[in-house]
Amino acid sequence: MTLMEFLLKNRENRGLLATLRQGLVPATETRAWPWLGRFDGIGQTPRARAVRTVAGLFGHHPENCDSGNMGDTCREFCRGTDEDPGKATDTPGPVGRRFGWLLAADAEEIGDRVTRIVLYAKSKGIPVNYAQLQKDLERWPRAREAWAGAFWAATQAKGHAQDKDADEGMAS
Repeated sequence: MTLMEFLLKNRENRGLLATLRQGLVPATETRAWPWLGRFDGIGQTPRARAVRTVAGLFGHHPENCDSGNMGDTCREFCRGTDEDPGKATDTPGPVGRRFGWLLAADAEEIGDRVTRIVLYAKSKGIPVNYAQLQKDLERWPRAREAWAGAFWAATQAKGHAQDKDADEGMAS
């Protein structure tokens, strides 16, 4: 059984979710170890930190999705606002600043920073792809480029396609 299978199977177990949330706090993380040990969630390896972080965050916000990464999640924060992550500006909006702060994290900081982003996603009712998040945290900082591409490049590519269509329309 994978971590995600375990989490999804137990998403209604409020007591277990409360215990998993304790894995996010260094002073209480040992309480989550009996549940997370089978998934290599004990210790300070990148995998152990990723397992504890994902399990603890799932305990806070058990709304999972099967696509995207944290860049896509942060893009969702911009829906319904004036902020366009694909438009380069001298002063990024609040989501762009928060996302830049997330990308600037080192391996020791990323767990705390992604926690804040997931809690914000919870407040907005936006699901998180926890399976991808676990993979990305295990290989941090190599996942930065994928997150940045999902946040910024998608709109830029769409904008370039619209520019190209406009140019072709003018040439006709």
